[in-house]
Amino acid sequence: MKNAGFVDLDFSLYFEPEAGINTPKDFTEELTAWAKREEKHLCILEATMEPVIILDGVTYVCRLADPEVASRKNSLWKAICKRGVTHSVGGFLGYKWVYLYKK
Repeated sequence: MKNAGFVDLDFSLYFEPEAGINTPKDFTEELTAWAKREEKHLCILEATMEPVIILDGVTYVCRLADPEVASRKNSLWKAICKRGVTHSVGGFLGYKWVYLYKK
């Protein structure tokens, strides 16, 4: 797994899973539920802890990472970091979001 817990900021999409993801089956279930909520066409090519999917005709690899990553480009996030606060409650507890990268 590529730098577990850390993620390249060059992601295409991200979402917050409704439940924890601990197994490939959990990952598949969360991806399926998210795609259904977002009304997207999903095809899972590799059901692993870094699944490869086709979403609306585009191929992505999915990775889990700390939820604070998505807001790092935000000016408020930068201000908070300057004050020494670097972890959200979810990040502190090990909660992960799903990040999608074009393959």
